[in-house]
Amino acid sequence: MAVLRVVLGVLIGIAAGVGVVMLGDMLNHLFFPPPPEVQVTNPEAIRDYMQTAPMLSLLGLPVTWTVAAFVGAFAAAKIAARRWAGWIAGCALFAATGLNLVLIPHPSWMLIAAIIFVPAGAWFGAQLGAPRTQT
Repeated sequence: MAVLRVVLGVLIGIAAGVGVVMLGDMLNHLFFPPPPEVQVTNPEAIRDYMQTAPMLSLLGLPVTWTVAAFVGAFAAAKIAARRWAGWIAGCALFAATGLNLVLIPHPSWMLIAAIIFVPAGAWFGAQLGAPRTQT
């Protein structure tokens, strides 16, 4: 039963993190709609838009990734009752963030922010979600 709890915790944690990213992207596009020519199939338009996008819009992305890693790791650690389950969910969300950064052109400061803050968010989420040990 403990293995099932860990597996479910990790999967639910990852799903919660992905949900936070989807919600953050939806809100970001609602408040700062990109021009119609910016589509995933047009990397040049994305690259140009990233150079001229409002700073608040760009700041929203690493904040969303960090919150998603926190929520995912917290949920995984809480459900699985193991800190390392939160770390696994956080690592999966960090890998997804890295894939996003590789596939879609972003400014370099966003790469640096993601490398620093996403793992930190996952670590804190796992720490807070894990059960306290009795001493």
